[in-house]
Amino acid sequence: MGQTLPKLVGQDLGPTRDYLREVALVLGSLQRAFLPKHPRDWQHGLEVTMRGLSTQAFMMGGKEARALLDLVRNKVRLGGDKWALKDSDGPELFQEVRLWLQANGVDVELEEPEFANGGRQFDAVEAGAYAGALWWMEAQFRKLKGDLKGGVVSPILLYPHHFDLSLTWFPHDDERQVAVGWSTGDETIVEPYVYLTAYPEPAGFKDIKLPGGAYWQSDGFRGAILPYAALAASADPKELFEQFAIFAEARPLLG
Repeated sequence: MGQTLPKLVGQDLGPTRDYLREVALVLGSLQRAFLPKHPRDWQHGLEVTMRGLSTQAFMMGGKEARALLDLVRNKVRLGGDKWALKDSDGPELFQEVRLWLQANGVDVELEEPEFANGGRQFDAVEAGAYAGALWWMEAQFRKLKGDLKGGVVSPILLYPHHFDLSLTWFPHDDERQVAVGWSTGDETIVEPYVYLTAYPEPAGFKDIKLPGGAYWQSDGFRGAILPYAALAASADPKELFEQFAIFAEARPLLG
């Protein structure tokens, strides 16, 4: 039997997802102030941890530091300080982090994110469901990553701008790539979904057979889509994910 996944409904999750995205934007701005620019822009992505989302490790004041979006205790943590989620919206949290840096004698300039004014609409139940799905997805991505041989494989990162978890494989260590990602919904597809893309899209990519419930998307972006609802409804979501994330079949098409 497969593991039961949390139910995520775009309309219910949306306000909390938008709030968490703005918090993630603050964490992303913080880490980019310390991390060097990566050739593939991996300095933008946050890591998944057992407690939620974390910045990548960076050096601050001669010591390794991280900031954490703690989805177990619903707090943002930095150093020995913490801020409860919902107490501050994105812009307010950004200012709190700036003040924290100043108070700790850290002279660094943060780039203010483009906030969408998501407000403080935070629901702990919806955040818990999101966290459960996030941890499950990261585990599937980690297993997939372990099976990839050759080329360059990206770290598994959540990119705050689109708020999607992503794993990308560059089998020839050039621009050719296959990526799998998980989005909690956006302007193109409202409900949460898993996507599979190849760039540049090779001939024959759309001829790959997809499992039941999956389909090819061409409006907004091009790629294969597996609705999260199909995973959650599956008797064996791990098997369904493996049938969908077909890197082995996509790779030969890239030449």
